[in-house]
Amino acid sequence: MLDRNIAPPVKDFSTLSMPPVSRIKLDNGVVANIMNQGGQEVFNLTAVWRGGNAECDKYSVPNLTLQLMREGAGGMSGEEFSDTLEFNGARIGVSADCHYSTLRLYSLNSRAREVIPLLATMCYEPALPEPEFSTVLERRIHQAELMAKKVEAQASRLSNKLMMGCNHPLARYDSPEEIANVTITDLHSWHNRIFLPGCGNLELFLSGHIDDNLIAAVNKSFGQITATDHQTPLNIEAFRCDSAKERHSATVEGALQSSVRITYPAPLRTDPDYIPLRMLVMALGGYFGSRLMSNIREDKGLTYGIASFLMGYPEGGIIGIESATDPSTVDALISETLKEVARLSSGDFTQGEITRLQRHLMSGLASSLDTPFDMMDYYITAKLSHIPDGYFARQVEAIHSLTPALLGEMAEKYISPFKPVIVVAGPQ
Repeated sequence: MLDRNIAPPVKDFSTLSMPPVSRIKLDNGVVANIMNQGGQEVFNLTAVWRGGNAECDKYSVPNLTLQLMREGAGGMSGEEFSDTLEFNGARIGVSADCHYSTLRLYSLNSRAREVIPLLATMCYEPALPEPEFSTVLERRIHQAELMAKKVEAQASRLSNKLMMGCNHPLARYDSPEEIANVTITDLHSWHNRIFLPGCGNLELFLSGHIDDNLIAAVNKSFGQITATDHQTPLNIEAFRCDSAKERHSATVEGALQSSVRITYPAPLRTDPDYIPLRMLVMALGGYFGSRLMSNIREDKGLTYGIASFLMGYPEGGIIGIESATDPSTVDALISETLKEVARLSSGDFTQGEITRLQRHLMSGLASSLDTPFDMMDYYITAKLSHIPDGYFARQVEAIHSLTPALLGEMAEKYISPFKPVIVVAGPQ
């Protein structure tokens, strides 16, 4: 009989591996990545186009274009388009990233022949209607006005300008006034530039319960259009830190809290040290049992939440720590946080701390294997974030090889030599 007074034993993962995708070419040369792992009759088709925020002169245009592409296509109004998707139990999501524009379709296999052509029509024949443009633009302006009042957003924006370069393509954001100056012509020009029929600018990702009929439906919609080899050049510009002093501030009128962001430069994701450095950053503040959470939140009570992160771009890397606190305790939070950062180079990690960190990291990798959609998301993210081949396997190997000495070495090499760039956004 099961004794519920005895906790079940905790078992470590032995190893994990990411199943490979198969790659095929449609009739016109467009590459489709296939992940056939599903037991349920559902699928996800994701179209990834070269060209995102960094490639556009007006930062908001890629996102606005994608939003307006949902408002009708191929002679259908936006209402007809939405009703058709809903009737077939399908949904479409869009997003503009640093260097790519992404459209995702989720549907039942039985409705593939009805809904896959909708995604293709949305890509190639959007209506981009002017009446709906006004609504989409107004919504975007309202979002920008709300973000201007958020201390977290202001701290992030100023920090990015300082770490990436004041005029860097990825450090830009549009003010409400700049968004109001976007025209429907800007969206048409961007669509004509990016959504080109061909094998150069488009890559497809198909996951779920995949059979020949589903592949044939994709090929019929995306593989029969005359292709070109044109590729939109990616605007990749190396980061250049513009901070000559350690501490900076941004005033947010009416704010009740202050947002604190502390950053350091980091190596590229392709650097061999990137994965062990990521584990160090995770130990510092990447999960609930991390050092920053234990000290700043649990012990000192200076914040409700504090987190560290490592961002890897083809332009460069950034180590960051972000938190929010009462304006009266900003200095105390910064002081205690920097003490924890300085402590990293000592390598004083206990075996219990290492074990918890290993289990947390392996659990995160395991979650990316939950469903075929999750598995394919790994490959989509790899494309969007320029993650090198074999990255998943190298993470597993690094986690199993983790030691206190390695974490101390990463801190000594990538954190100790650099002065932090500190940004505080809040009331004056």
